[in-house]
Amino acid sequence: MASAYSTAQFNKTCSKYLAHYAEQEVVSLASFPEQFSYQHVLVIPAFQESLEFVERFVSSLLAEQQCLLIVVVNQPDSAFGQQHSQEQVELKSDISALGNDLWQQDNLTLIDLSNCKANSQANSAVLIVDRYTHAIPAEQGVGLARKIGADLAVELSIRGAIASSWIHSSDADAYLPSNYFSAHLPENLAVTHLNDAKTAVATCCNFYHYSEQTTIHQANELYETALRYYVAGLHFAQSPYAYFTIGSILSFDIYAYCQARGFPKRSAGEDFYLLNKLAKLGNVVHLPEVTIKLDARPSQRVPFGTGPAVQSIMQLTEQAQDYTYYNPQVFIELKACLHAFNCLWQHREEPEVWFDSLSELSQQALKSVGILSFITKQQKANQIQFDKQVIVWFDSFKTLKFIHALRELGLGNMPLEQALAKAPF
Repeated sequence: MASAYSTAQFNKTCSKYLAHYAEQEVVSLASFPEQFSYQHVLVIPAFQESLEFVERFVSSLLAEQQCLLIVVVNQPDSAFGQQHSQEQVELKSDISALGNDLWQQDNLTLIDLSNCKANSQANSAVLIVDRYTHAIPAEQGVGLARKIGADLAVELSIRGAIASSWIHSSDADAYLPSNYFSAHLPENLAVTHLNDAKTAVATCCNFYHYSEQTTIHQANELYETALRYYVAGLHFAQSPYAYFTIGSILSFDIYAYCQARGFPKRSAGEDFYLLNKLAKLGNVVHLPEVTIKLDARPSQRVPFGTGPAVQSIMQLTEQAQDYTYYNPQVFIELKACLHAFNCLWQHREEPEVWFDSLSELSQQALKSVGILSFITKQQKANQIQFDKQVIVWFDSFKTLKFIHALRELGLGNMPLEQALAKAPF
């Protein structure tokens, strides 16, 4: 992506984002020492976490690759957050003890990891962001935490303190491989992903969940299978939004991040909505050669996502009930709709004729997500404009709404094993 824009474009777009949309923490970087610079930047939000994930980073080869690890130690301004406030205080203290203080301003503290006891070859640093003293609004949750970290990375990039054009986003439960940064180097992306690399705005690494506890591991295996099944279904349907939406395996181009106006401030689903915006700007590239191990663990820190899903699956298993997921027929219907979009422009003045090529279920589902309103608004568009806009309009969110509409219209969920057996993909 770096070759797709000039330095002037980069600076103008990022400066505009920082001026109008960035979080207040970026102002504190005004006094960030000019002599500190890093090759890579990695953002991890931390709530109810131990020091283990930072220790894992410090002892890895990644810490020898000039990385700035931005840890946003946060808690929600809720009763639940208050109950766990001491954990955040201890985490910041424990991270600080790993190295030497280099700089401190407001709620930011920079810790040097060079020549630390755990890794004498380390040449990285940790920027700790205290967002527990001034807690995060509960409804903005992890989305705001990620945004704070990413916004700081943008500001440091503009200042010349970060060399890479990529912001890496992960979580405390992720075990990042030694090729995590190197796979994103322009020369490596160009070799392994050819044309996609030229317009890459984001990457999603390969992943797997693991737990030594059998019940948790099995529940995670089921959920992970469902995630892979969903993306495989989107690929089968030839959707341009066929990618994984997991915050711990995500990296994104800084310029594109600023164009998309950053992470949405949500307590869950922030990765889904950011990728939905980024995918309209370029390619979301899957990196099968970079495999991230994720701790399989149930959780109630977010309203939906992996943790709550695993908890739900474990409860179903205890009750001897099947875990159900999307009927594969929804992806067959989706494929037919996406193919039919190719000739929608020709029938924009008489959409009912176009609808005749689709099943009754797809017709109803498309109408329920607003296809007729879209066609009306695009009456004056030429074919090139229309075809582009229909893909922008029918994005990953609309795709999900379409699938849910089909489910409500009769294509109900079925046991995942049955869905896998029936799926033509």
